[in-house]
Amino acid sequence: MAKTLAPVKPVTAVGYLLAATVVACLVNIGIAALAHAAGASEDFEPLTIGAYVTYTVVGIIAGTIGWALVRQRAENPRAVLRWLVPTVVVISFIPDVAMFFVPDFQPNANAVGIIALLVMHVVVAVCAVAALVRALPIDRQPA
Repeated sequence: MAKTLAPVKPVTAVGYLLAATVVACLVNIGIAALAHAAGASEDFEPLTIGAYVTYTVVGIIAGTIGWALVRQRAENPRAVLRWLVPTVVVISFIPDVAMFFVPDFQPNANAVGIIALLVMHVVVAVCAVAALVRALPIDRQPA
């Protein structure tokens, strides 16, 4: 018997994704504030609200597109997402980790600021996944 994906209610999906975006932005505001209090430069551009809110929104949108494509095309979306999500998060660390080794990569970077950015990546991923498992369910059900 053929199996189909759980139905998606667009209004509910958008609600979950908006909630994930708001929560991720609020948590990232706290992370940035803690990082600045712990010694990250106020002039470190990635830790300015305009930068990390923009990247949070872009990250959740990109994650949603990827999730939807895997959900639609993979025979076993759960298995694919189980390795794909952590892999994408680790790949997203590359520019931040590069700041440790390339002094002029980002002006005013220091270890505290860079670690804050790495934590922010994880926050966005966790918020996105928490919303997406509800907004775009990946379990198949009997037709």
